[in-house]
Amino acid sequence: MNTTIARLYQYIGQQINGSPRQKSVFICWLSQPVHILIGLGSVAGLLLSQWMTEIYNPLLWAGVLWGGAASIFWTALALYGNKREMTEAQEHRFSQQVIALFSLSGIISLLLVGPFNLVTGIVLTGCVLIGLLLFPARQITTIFAVSITVILAYSVVISLGGATYQPLLARVYSPVAQFWYDFMALLAATLIVIKDSFTVAALTDSWRHREAQTLHQASTDPLTGVANRRHATEALEQAFRHSEITGRPLSVVVLDLDHFKEINDRYGHQMGDLALQLVARCLQDTLRDNDLVGRYGGEEFLLILPGSDAQNASLVAERCAKALRDITLPRINNLPEIRLTASFGVCSEVARGCASARTMVEKADAAMYQAKHAGRDRVTLATCMEATA
Repeated sequence: MNTTIARLYQYIGQQINGSPRQKSVFICWLSQPVHILIGLGSVAGLLLSQWMTEIYNPLLWAGVLWGGAASIFWTALALYGNKREMTEAQEHRFSQQVIALFSLSGIISLLLVGPFNLVTGIVLTGCVLIGLLLFPARQITTIFAVSITVILAYSVVISLGGATYQPLLARVYSPVAQFWYDFMALLAATLIVIKDSFTVAALTDSWRHREAQTLHQASTDPLTGVANRRHATEALEQAFRHSEITGRPLSVVVLDLDHFKEINDRYGHQMGDLALQLVARCLQDTLRDNDLVGRYGGEEFLLILPGSDAQNASLVAERCAKALRDITLPRINNLPEIRLTASFGVCSEVARGCASARTMVEKADAAMYQAKHAGRDRVTLATCMEATA
């Protein structure tokens, strides 16, 4: 059951993120339940009218014919839209035609069932809501306005005695027939509400997933999968403000891979990319869950360690340095094995004693260059207090 619902959610998500043709095909399938209900309800009414003549309404025959014909039509249109290859212009024309036909079909169905009752109110509300989620607002509001105008105009004609009209769900004086009509209205309304609720829930769930995916892509480095520079900088600013409020220490580590240019020049950029990916994964595996690793530059990474003092941050940097030495890259031809190392600079301080988060990064960066000049593959500590002295 859960698998089936998940597949339906996935299908609906594909439609809302898809082309105009896919959205139109989705509307074709979505219109089916209403017409099936009209057809089956009319068949049930005709059968019961054999024993309870009060239930009989001549429009029941029209309901059977319309429900069956409309169901077949929308099925055929959905299959046509699925299989037919279309250009972009043809897709937009197909979409406009489907919306227009859906509106016409809705007008006929509402006039057949009755323009003023619970079922038609729910159908109108649901169709407009789903239409606005899938298609341009101007197009949907125009169709809705035309549909309401036609229904109201016909209702005025009926109220003035210009036409004889007894819809399927009209109020009647027979208790038996009224009970049947009320039961059918309640059943139809319940099923349509369930359908519309599921559809809207699936659409919003798809949007949430798409929004989360967009946010993830906007904050993630595409090569390494860790935070990009922008996201890392924003996270550091947030951690810095938290340190200012709580008085807890904050540590920043800047690390730069040693001799990375030589790896690119000698082994190729593909091997360089692989090295960066393995380094990023290694750092993520070494840090705590509340720490953050971001790619700050080409081969430069930034580690944010909330709550870590200088001693703990240095130990974390040492662990990372040791873990990087254990990375094994595949050998190419007869070239020597690649040994990955990095130079680490650590800045650790309570934020109140430091000018800004940017200052912390600058001092960690300076400490990293000190590690480079001292022979690489080592950790150098520099506190903000020392930097401002």
